[in-house]
Amino acid sequence: MIFNDRLHAATLLLERLVKYPASDAVVLAIPRGAVPMGIFIARSLGCSFALAPVRKVASPLAPEFALGAADIEGNFYPEDEALHLPEEQLRLWLKKSLDILRHRDFRWKKLISRCELKNKKIILVDDGVATGATMRAALMWARRKQPAEIIVAVPVAAREAMVMMRNLADHVECLHVPDHFYAVGEFYSIFAEISDDQVCRLLTDYTQSEKTLDTHPI
Repeated sequence: MIFNDRLHAATLLLERLVKYPASDAVVLAIPRGAVPMGIFIARSLGCSFALAPVRKVASPLAPEFALGAADIEGNFYPEDEALHLPEEQLRLWLKKSLDILRHRDFRWKKLISRCELKNKKIILVDDGVATGATMRAALMWARRKQPAEIIVAVPVAAREAMVMMRNLADHVECLHVPDHFYAVGEFYSIFAEISDDQVCRLLTDYTQSEKTLDTHPI
């Protein structure tokens, strides 16, 4: 199954998500790739929108290979391979990832406010799940906020990641679980990287459109 782009994937996911009541729901997008998808889904469902402040931790020598992931509060969720690395080296890479995440979060908070998640229905969106490191960190972070339930919504996921998500989430909506999984991008015709500046523009547009709706209700 190949998606045209993220919007196409989000449109197909929306068909799975309309069965969940939108009242007291918050769509959480994992930055950066899932931000346009999350905004589209939140607007379509009439839900609140926010970001899940997590980031992959990787070695500068192999940035595509996840050693784990961390959340904005500094909690680190390592992959098994990371446990065999020198502790000092791992701590250095973790600090670098957290510095980047906190710098980005500082910008994000100026553009969109954090949502109250306690007793809310969380719809956690990503553009695909390979190792599952970042999704696991997002699920653990979200669960600590004491939501009523967590629904994971992803277009494509590796089989091992599906097991993890089903264990940590209340519901998982995934459109495609391939037999062979190399990288998320192989399941998209167009899979351009979403930059920090693009995320900020998307958040600005979203916030301004919400203010317009509040001022001029339909």
